[in-house]
Amino acid sequence: MPAAVMRCPLLLGRHPAAALRHSFSSSRTRRVRRAAGGGSQGRPPAYGGLLLDAGGTLLQLAQPVAETYATLGRPYGVMKSEKYIMEGFKRAFSAPWPKTLRYQGDGRPFWKIVVAEATDCTNNNYFEEVYQYYAHGDAWRLPDGAYRTLRDLKDAGGHTAHLS
Repeated sequence: MPAAVMRCPLLLGRHPAAALRHSFSSSRTRRVRRAAGGGSQGRPPAYGGLLLDAGGTLLQLAQPVAETYATLGRPYGVMKSEKYIMEGFKRAFSAPWPKTLRYQGDGRPFWKIVVAEATDCTNNNYFEEVYQYYAHGDAWRLPDGAYRTLRDLKDAGGHTAHLS
């Protein structure tokens, strides 16, 4: 667990994503305010903010990746089971990357290899359909309580940063 999470009284002992799943009660909001420095009787804040990974932590998939790959792949002849697709997805992520950086720019070369490895389909139109699906908001959802939790953190004087 990262050191910053270990020092944060609200996240100690749980995964950051778990903290987003629960809304703050009014007493928890007061604790957030105190920890962020509001009403802390001159003490420095316990934390300055929260850094969140966007994909998979703050934003979660609306449906499982294997289900999406299989559904979008049917018109292109993808007949692999969802289990096979997940195994291929894991293989693609664990394989050594043949280039300097695994992920550059929009990540198309990386994701093209992932989609092909997971589905055994190298059809460029299929890849583009998968890529465009994940580029739009319908593919993602915000976990229950995340919006309110982030708003409460902001209202308490905390800062957030999101990256992918």
